[in-house]
Amino acid sequence: MGQLIEVKTTKLNKTIIFDLNRSVSGQEGMTFHNISEASLIPDVSGQLALKLFQETNDIDTIFIQSNIVTVNFNRNLGADTSGVEKTLENFFVFYGEEE
Repeated sequence: MGQLIEVKTTKLNKTIIFDLNRSVSGQEGMTFHNISEASLIPDVSGQLALKLFQETNDIDTIFIQSNIVTVNFNRNLGADTSGVEKTLENFFVFYGEEE
């Protein structure tokens, strides 16, 4: 159940901008500096940030505004963003609990 999110990626050294085909937050935007901050926010943007922080230890900050997710990494990842892209694509996909 759920639908995949289409993701367009723009890479700028240590910063990667993900343009999603749907909104995941309001227009005001939120910045998350660590996994603890993300875990305290129960809305969609907080849960998305939490999943991204869990995906990799290389994230410095995450900024989420509407359909744009900007991730600043501690190092230049080069072309190795497939894990983060996959997490974003599958964020709204839910198949139920595994047995």
